[in-house]
Amino acid sequence: MIYQILALIIWSSSFIAAKYAYVMLEPAMVVLLRLVIAAFVVLPVARRHLGRIPRSYWKPLLWLTFLNYVVVLMLQFLGVAHTSVASAVTIVGLEPVMMVFVGHFFFGDKADWYHWLLGAAAFAGVVLLIAGGAESGGEVDLLGCALVFAAGLIFCCTMRPTKRLVADVGAPVYTSLSLVLGAIMCLPFALLVSENYAIQWNIAGVASMIYLGVGCSWFAYWLWNKGMGTVSANVSGVLIALEPVCGVLLAVLLLGEQLSMLSWAGIAIVITAALASSWMPTYRANRKTTA
Repeated sequence: MIYQILALIIWSSSFIAAKYAYVMLEPAMVVLLRLVIAAFVVLPVARRHLGRIPRSYWKPLLWLTFLNYVVVLMLQFLGVAHTSVASAVTIVGLEPVMMVFVGHFFFGDKADWYHWLLGAAAFAGVVLLIAGGAESGGEVDLLGCALVFAAGLIFCCTMRPTKRLVADVGAPVYTSLSLVLGAIMCLPFALLVSENYAIQWNIAGVASMIYLGVGCSWFAYWLWNKGMGTVSANVSGVLIALEPVCGVLLAVLLLGEQLSMLSWAGIAIVITAALASSWMPTYRANRKTTA
């Protein structure tokens, strides 16, 4: 479990690293450079697997790479440029709840009554978060939250086909090839979205980009996959729901973000709903076993 906990801590800090990187580069260029750094790290592995993937898998690989790396990361990093890290990582915390409803409406996985109840509570928490705003040290912006939410929705829609593809071609093949392809695909969009290509070199920005490229894009995935072999899916779901807890705490400690009491109440509701959504299936299954 320690491997997955470390991976989630790294992922929860990616928006904080992005804030430091924005001093050096525009958000879209930060996404591009992050993927380029990660691509160089996995390039030797990607070259070994390049000729081994069947031709029939290339089309879904290209589509999923584009959506997961280019679209999702672009929306997230453009969104966090407008809003506080605490609010952005709380929106990311909605993903366990969103995953259920995406499965209900698009993949035939019917949601139970408690999913609807917890989903309503989670979205009410987001409304409180945005309405409460920030007292100082960081703005809670509707546009920024909306962009991060859109990224999470797309991520949830691609999760099931991505898992099927990974099962077919293997995690090393998918991870290495998708990171390299993601860097290539991201180039035209980063150039199109960015208004300024200049780099304002500074130590904090360079360190942040290395952390995003190596730590968040490669090492964290390695840790997570290493832990997958020994941690059950139910436990992994609970751990994912805890990601916003780490992100909010790090935003307060490292960036000095201070939200209003109303926003803190919204964050607490979102996190509680996400945890309950991950915990309820296990609880109900245990009750049926002991009944």
